[in-house]
Amino acid sequence: MVIGATFVAAISLLTGLGPNQSRVLWQGPGLAGDAVVWGEAADATASIHRWTQRTGERVLYRSDSLALARPLASSRTLLAFERSYPSCKPQANLVCPQAEDALVGPPSGPFRTLIPPRTCITPTSGRTLALDGGVTAYLQIDCAGQRTRVVVRDIGHSGKPLTVRDAALSSGCCSDVAIAGRFVAWTERNEVVVYDRLARRLAYRARIGPEAGIDVDLGFDLERDGKIAVSYRLVELARTGPTTIAWLSPSAPRLHVLPLRGSDTRIRIAGGRIALERFRTPETSALVLTDLTGRARPVARFAPPVSLHGFDFDGRHVTWASDRVTSTRLDCPPPGQERPCVRRETGVTSIWIRAAADGTPRLVARLRFDDTLARF
Repeated sequence: MVIGATFVAAISLLTGLGPNQSRVLWQGPGLAGDAVVWGEAADATASIHRWTQRTGERVLYRSDSLALARPLASSRTLLAFERSYPSCKPQANLVCPQAEDALVGPPSGPFRTLIPPRTCITPTSGRTLALDGGVTAYLQIDCAGQRTRVVVRDIGHSGKPLTVRDAALSSGCCSDVAIAGRFVAWTERNEVVVYDRLARRLAYRARIGPEAGIDVDLGFDLERDGKIAVSYRLVELARTGPTTIAWLSPSAPRLHVLPLRGSDTRIRIAGGRIALERFRTPETSALVLTDLTGRARPVARFAPPVSLHGFDFDGRHVTWASDRVTSTRLDCPPPGQERPCVRRETGVTSIWIRAAADGTPRLVARLRFDDTLARF
């Protein structure tokens, strides 16, 4: 079912009070070659940032229309992101629906339209954009036809985009998309579909979890040789508790379950290694790199008041962000108002990068968040 496009009011809800320049990390961090990219909100403005060891931190794009609740996609040469904005000028007695589109371009710009504007969205929080070098895969929604399509496009060439999947919105396709090398992958309910875009044929389908009757909360990532890593748990566990970690490949399309558990469904695979947040206890975890047998090396450990915010891994580098909460308060409305009480937090987000084979992390940026809504 298509629902009316409503911009997630990320900035106004999560940046706290007025002119304190609270910086809230929303997107990333992600790797773009040797650079780290992320999206953040500060007061009434959203911005995309890029850091390199040579140039330091720079703002690539700033706008109040950035769709911060949507993922940011990056590669060594390209950046892609989504926007949300009113589709018409404000008029009395007229409800103006939000439009959504996506832009793509080199990190320094200019950015051009990748996905044309639409005024409907599907309720997905997965990766709707993915990049590998100069090629992108993305979800394109046909509002009138009630269809969703997985599309591949070579940004450097003017050839026609390739549609690799066309499905009804009611089919359960496609909440997550990835691209690596010649392969594109997407989810269909409890399955991951891997497609060879050069041969234009299905590589394999991977059923994740129980055979039938029970849905799974699923995250996956794709490697250039067609291998996928998955992190999943049964939905009946209310999306809490540790996840199962496994991998599959075109030559062995069955679950190879590893002897460790994840804290959530975020996962990355590259160069024959998998990055994940490893479950230790309900309150502690570790960002680790593991080989395909489950032999894991820790990158960083987390325990209250520090938690892992997000991470990325490309085989050469790993980047991550950690939140240190220094104070909290309960924000309750005056008597008679309908909204519930919410918890607000103050603290610092730190963004890091290190070489995958090196144990020395480098601090990229520190973002102070002040009196913001708790994210979890």
